[in-house]
Amino acid sequence: MHTTKLTTINKYSSYFFNAVVLSAIAIGAALRLYGLGQESMRLDEAQSVWQASHSINFIKSYMVQNIHLPLHNVLLHWWMKFVGTEEVSVRLMSAIPGILSLPALYLLAWEIFQDKKKALITLLIAAISPFWIWYSREIRMYTLLTLVSSLSYYFYLRILKENRPVLFTFFIAVNVLGIYTHYFFNFVLLIQALFFIIAKRQMWFRKVKYNAKELFIRFTLSAAVVYLVFLPWVLYFIVNHAQGGSFAPELEKPSSFNVVLSFFEFALGYQPENLTAAIIALWPLSVLIGFIFLTKRKNPLTPGVYLAFFGTVVPVVLVYLISIFISPIYLTRYLIHTTPLFMVAVAWLLTEMQGSIRQLSMGVFFVIIMLALYNQKKNPENPARENYRDAVAYVNSVATDRDVIVVSPPYTLYPVYYYYDLPNKVVSMPIWDKRELSLPPLTPQNLETDSTLIQEGHRRIFLITTLNLAGGYDVERYLDLNYTRLDKKQFSKFVWVETYQAEYPDLAEETNTSGTEEIVSQINAE
Repeated sequence: MHTTKLTTINKYSSYFFNAVVLSAIAIGAALRLYGLGQESMRLDEAQSVWQASHSINFIKSYMVQNIHLPLHNVLLHWWMKFVGTEEVSVRLMSAIPGILSLPALYLLAWEIFQDKKKALITLLIAAISPFWIWYSREIRMYTLLTLVSSLSYYFYLRILKENRPVLFTFFIAVNVLGIYTHYFFNFVLLIQALFFIIAKRQMWFRKVKYNAKELFIRFTLSAAVVYLVFLPWVLYFIVNHAQGGSFAPELEKPSSFNVVLSFFEFALGYQPENLTAAIIALWPLSVLIGFIFLTKRKNPLTPGVYLAFFGTVVPVVLVYLISIFISPIYLTRYLIHTTPLFMVAVAWLLTEMQGSIRQLSMGVFFVIIMLALYNQKKNPENPARENYRDAVAYVNSVATDRDVIVVSPPYTLYPVYYYYDLPNKVVSMPIWDKRELSLPPLTPQNLETDSTLIQEGHRRIFLITTLNLAGGYDVERYLDLNYTRLDKKQFSKFVWVETYQAEYPDLAEETNTSGTEEIVSQINAE
């Protein structure tokens, strides 16, 4: 009788726990889907949509000159054919893998901890993570990278414990998707290889009934299969990359501050710059507390926890060193593949505390995360919230046939094209033909020549500028010095619309704009 009662209690306890897990996933899904189309299409999103709106061959040739891989934009190409190009429609393609990353991370955390409560804490962190939610609501490849990274680590750990052929099949399939999603997925495979060597030397998996040499051979063969599948892209890249020019962004060498900023953004997402600086100032204290906590622990770290810290820190350090000594490649969003293990590590730190300190730490941590999420969503000073939609809507409402719309920097043509009704009236400064592989240099001579061409026959110049991007301030300063500014309106932290007088009555001879419009139309032709 007593045994039956315990069994019943355990069954209902299991049902309750599963309901909590499903509720956490549901909350995460709601945060990723609610108001998905409320915010403006941002620069990177609009560029993805523009690329994916072309043929598969165009996408391949374009991505060869870029720093990204073709899988995401090919998927987006077919997605838009069936779902459409509205903000909600295209962002769903990021929201779906963003939601699927939650159960994938839960499974990964379970494999690492073998503890349901710790896995649940990891899931709760991910469900309300400002960083993950941001990219689940942005049409880029980053949530797909997060999903395949989580699954790759999950199957990797399962293989270390079970070594079943079917697991290798899933492992290879996920890694093929990952390696075609982003070049930085290679760091996931590198971490797995290094950890296997360390685990073998430390004999962490000596209780598992299989031969380490046999496992090494199978991992080697699976890696060979993955890179053989990737080989066609490598050959295509080698043949086609030497066309001259590049669409890749110009990155600067990072500082140690960038590394700290990355971990801050992993935890709290994108916050206004002043708040970010204030919180980062507390970073040395956080590191000191963490160091004291680790040194006073009596229980040894498990292999899975070692993997969590190893897979979080090592890729960041490697990318930093490559950026310093070889070529700058450091961007926080490229390192999103480390965030599944980062969240596992954070969950471990929170759950390893004892008594009331653990409860207090968890409460404070989750309150901070929720406040950061709200601030990321609502604060107009968030520099990543580019509001091109309202800027273009304003120009749409006030510009006439006698006006010309100028965009700076040139690559911000993508979000302007997405929203503007009359793209033949839009030109970049400096003037850029999108068929060319490189942007024109921003020289005083080019500014003078282009502004004269743009001004001719027009009454006003509407400048849509993004001041934190390269060239934004330069074009603004040039127009301020050489033209009369009539108005200036701000639409987000760095997105402005400035109106300049282009026609002066005592100097104007003609008002015929057909010649300039024809040139602008030719420039904007694909």
